[in-house]
Amino acid sequence: MKTFRHCLESVIRQSSECRAIIVVDRFSQDGLASFARANGATVIQSHANRSRARNIGLQNASSRGVLFVDADMILPPTMIEECESGLDEHDAMIIPEESMGIGFWAECKAAERIMHIGDERMEAARCFRRESLISLGGYRSTLESGEDWDLHNRAIASSLSVGRTNSVILHDEGHLSLSLLLKKKYLYGKSFGRYLRMNPGVGFIQINPLRRIVRPSLKAFASSPKYGIGILTMTCLEFAAAGLGHLVGERSYRTT
Repeated sequence: MKTFRHCLESVIRQSSECRAIIVVDRFSQDGLASFARANGATVIQSHANRSRARNIGLQNASSRGVLFVDADMILPPTMIEECESGLDEHDAMIIPEESMGIGFWAECKAAERIMHIGDERMEAARCFRRESLISLGGYRSTLESGEDWDLHNRAIASSLSVGRTNSVILHDEGHLSLSLLLKKKYLYGKSFGRYLRMNPGVGFIQINPLRRIVRPSLKAFASSPKYGIGILTMTCLEFAAAGLGHLVGERSYRTT
């Protein structure tokens, strides 16, 4: 609830007012829905996964452009204004992402995320002209991880014009522990096989250990050995957790 509160406040305080704020909530019990409604948002409650939830938001939107924001994201005050301007020329906009949080692993995650800014294989558009996104069919509802990359890949394959903002979105990682990171990667890994089957070429480039582990660790080590070693340790363990999750997920896939 704390991260969502900061997220919604950042959306409300934009220099260009949002036409509508749509919150798709998984029947949370922490007062999130009430807080959202009290601050002018339309709340739709559903047990849908993340991809379906975003499509629900899209189906209920009527604005020219749509921006998908996760509950742990904080927008700079000019983000909507910048997206509106970008959609005058492009069908979709990549918004660079940085992290903030408490503790050593949050600092490592922030240092790692910066290394991927500008990497066309690691970033994905999250703001779209509504009509362009509908033409793509929205997010694939069967994907529970890799859905952002999958949509971006389809946008590029359809020759949609993709721009990027100068401003960045902040991920509020909170007090991040290594165990929480590994649990998240394990869960992502369990369903990531679906993305790889749909996007085999680019998918295996994106998970290449050289790109995900070696390169960011060396780049960080050059300026801060502490964070370089931290990123190396963190990404190696994340890769192992995701790999284990992938093996479990694939075993389940073959037996169903």
